[in-house]
Amino acid sequence: MGTRTPRELIEIYWDEVYNNCRTDLIREVCADPIIRHDAGSITPLSHDEQIERVERSLRIKPYFTHRVLHADDRFVTSVWNMDSMDGKGVKLCGIEVFEAENGHFTRCWNSTYMKGFWGEDGDLFDPAKLTAPPLLETTGEITAQWLERAFAAGGAVVPQRIAIEPVVAPIGHGTSGTTAQVHMGYNVGTVTAPTDVIAKFGRTKGVSPGRSPAERERLTYELLGNDAPFRKPRLWFGASDETGLTNLVLEDLSSKTRPGDQIAGCSIGDARAVVRELAAFHAAWWGDEQTLALDWLIDHREMLPLFEAGAQKLGPWLADRIAADDLALVEAFRLRASDWLAVTPKRRTLIHSDPRVDNVLFEDGPDGTAAWIIDWQLPAAGDPQHDVAYFLSGSVSPSDRRACERELVAEYAALIRQTVPGYSDEEALESYRGNVVAGLWLTAIATAAIEQSAHNANLICALVERNCAAIRDWDALAAL
Repeated sequence: MGTRTPRELIEIYWDEVYNNCRTDLIREVCADPIIRHDAGSITPLSHDEQIERVERSLRIKPYFTHRVLHADDRFVTSVWNMDSMDGKGVKLCGIEVFEAENGHFTRCWNSTYMKGFWGEDGDLFDPAKLTAPPLLETTGEITAQWLERAFAAGGAVVPQRIAIEPVVAPIGHGTSGTTAQVHMGYNVGTVTAPTDVIAKFGRTKGVSPGRSPAERERLTYELLGNDAPFRKPRLWFGASDETGLTNLVLEDLSSKTRPGDQIAGCSIGDARAVVRELAAFHAAWWGDEQTLALDWLIDHREMLPLFEAGAQKLGPWLADRIAADDLALVEAFRLRASDWLAVTPKRRTLIHSDPRVDNVLFEDGPDGTAAWIIDWQLPAAGDPQHDVAYFLSGSVSPSDRRACERELVAEYAALIRQTVPGYSDEEALESYRGNVVAGLWLTAIATAAIEQSAHNANLICALVERNCAAIRDWDALAAL
């Protein structure tokens, strides 16, 4: 018998070793060892190891056919399809390149095996045929196929397949779930599909009772819709199960925005952009009693025990950094918080409840700064000035707030009057004063929920100082 050519070797390898289950022929067609090349590593396989590997795969009775087969005097390339003959319907495809020397395969390079057969002419990608993806525990489990199914389930027009496995870069510390930026690539010239998204996965537990914050955020994004008349990320996909596990795939705005910094606070110009966006958000749901009656919205009264726990925790944790008169004011509000919660708002709309500056992204453009509102985990039905007072009392320095707040509340009222003619500046200011305590309310609740780290200490101290200054400026406890 003469030396076998690479073409003869590949025909024996597929047709005899695999299709006819003759693993003994591995000793004739493969070197001992053969070197398997994978991404980032190689694996030498002896004849016995190669036979053991192949025999494991023969359990599904694989049958290989060549879609493309090319050989020269040294290399052979097989573009193959595999159909299982055990009745389970397993179909795979892949590409393998072998190097031959002296009538034996000495090396092989294996691509990742893929489900299904290689596409043929006319087999255009049809996202309508994709089924909804399973829910994932962590963003590290995201694959190209999962994203394709998520986009299809979310109703996004994504006509191209994702060409390579996505790059998943974690964001944050993952204490209550996992959040990541995900980058995708496509095998097309003109890309009309998203190339970057934000994925938020987990059974997050938060400061509010009832549904998990992650599930409530999904419900909020679905309620607001992707054509909302204010700036927020687009929801590409959202789903939850009965355990509270939630997967969100959101528009990634990082390439055109800058994040807010809660400890540093924001400028008056940035604050104006947020107040304008809050007005657009509130106007869209003003007086919509059907929406405001949804049973999954936050009821702030149910958060009173958390507020009291946080208010009582501030002293033991940060008494050496928070002024004594501020701690006294916190205690005074703790004794009156139920009075504030008992007030029936004259005006009601859908509110964010937590529009602090680090839940805002800022977009700087030729016409000025615009604000994008994110992190919709605490939506509620309430007084619209709750959001305005909460934001200004915690996200702007006391001196800047004093310089701009009356003007910004008046600007907010003027924007609302475009849809609610009777909303006067005087009514807005009175409501604003009655809700200045909203900042300290959620600062105490956050204190009850977060870990006692150095960063969180700086955050809470900054918030308490700003919140208490605003309450004093407006004599807000008297307003209760």
